[in-house]
Amino acid sequence: MNPASIDVENVTVRYHGNVALHQASVKLAPGSINGLVGMNGSGKSTLFKAMMGFVKPQAGRILINGLPVRQAQKRHQIAYVPQAEEVDWQFPVSVADVVMMGRHGYLNWLRIPKKQDDQRVKASLERVQMGEFRDRQIGELSGGQRKRTFLARALAQDSSILLLDEPFTGVDVRTEKAMIDLLLELRQQGYTILISTHDLSSIETFCDQVVLVNKTVLAYGSTADVFTEENLTRTFGGILPHRIKK
Repeated sequence: MNPASIDVENVTVRYHGNVALHQASVKLAPGSINGLVGMNGSGKSTLFKAMMGFVKPQAGRILINGLPVRQAQKRHQIAYVPQAEEVDWQFPVSVADVVMMGRHGYLNWLRIPKKQDDQRVKASLERVQMGEFRDRQIGELSGGQRKRTFLARALAQDSSILLLDEPFTGVDVRTEKAMIDLLLELRQQGYTILISTHDLSSIETFCDQVVLVNKTVLAYGSTADVFTEENLTRTFGGILPHRIKK
């Protein structure tokens, strides 16, 4: 059996003394799409930030492809697609500039892209159907185009693990389907994908596993076993989401 690509063991994160995540544990295998589900403020973004090394847990450990987070980052093992709210859309950069940011770890100290970097950016943009927008300023993009641009940045990084924070928020049905189709292709190539989403209606159609969070990981496992009315009621504080009627 392959080792878990993401191995979170009893992780606790506090902000200014307040517990954001308490003794959370989850293991995610290579070649899988995993839905991360929970209320706003439940700890989903904190879990992402801990995996990316943006925050340091007060307890527990996280291994990415068997490596501590810092080492995994240095080896470009993990890439992050942020929420739209985390991005300054007025910053004067083009779509191609944003995607090239995914190559920064590969550039020399002068930060001058090589031919292979330009080729990787081009290929990543084509894969998300954004090639014709490469010279467009990011602030001029639609919501769906912005999401695809940052997904291209993650692909350009050549990481085997992708974290996507609310990738379907603000996109139309056609764009969502195109993104899901691409994620399914990436899964076939062995990528490990963790997606935070409020769109519970589509989880059963493309997620192999589900991780349910409410200040800790309440449950995780196959979608068929974990994505149940009982577990969702626990996850959402006793209020059953509108999505599920079994």
